[in-house]
Amino acid sequence: MRKTSRQAEADAERIGVGVTIEAQGIFDALSKTLPVRWDKTVIVVMNEVRVNSPYLPESVSGGTAAANDRVKKVLEFERKRLQARGTSQ
Repeated sequence: MRKTSRQAEADAERIGVGVTIEAQGIFDALSKTLPVRWDKTVIVVMNEVRVNSPYLPESVSGGTAAANDRVKKVLEFERKRLQARGTSQ
């Protein structure tokens, strides 16, 4: 029973409060390859890099240069994938 409630808490932490569907999609996509969490409406990646709304590569700040570049690359790739999926529906 405890495991179930812990899983529910973990799942709830993965849902952004007051963010767009697009922002949640970006968070979910980033979470597949990098450790991420929400800090209100900011996506925090690897506990050091922050991605602010509108969640574009230019919105990435903090962290080491390598971590920052990695997040920008993944973000660009995931945004392209999400856009391609959106237009093909």
